[in-house]
Amino acid sequence: MKPYRELTASNDSFDIWRLGQAGGKIAYSKTGKPFFRFDTKEQFQKYMELNSRRGA
Repeated sequence: MKPYRELTASNDSFDIWRLGQAGGKIAYSKTGKPFFRFDTKEQFQKYMELNSRRGA
């Protein structure tokens, strides 16, 4: 299945928390570079919505 969206991975603990809460995954390219993978639109939207909690 083709992912809905892929983003460059972040080392920020808040971003990694958001990824887990949204149901996204950390995946790796063929060259070993990590990226955030979202299989559905809903996962990606949840990840973006959780950004409103940054700094809270």
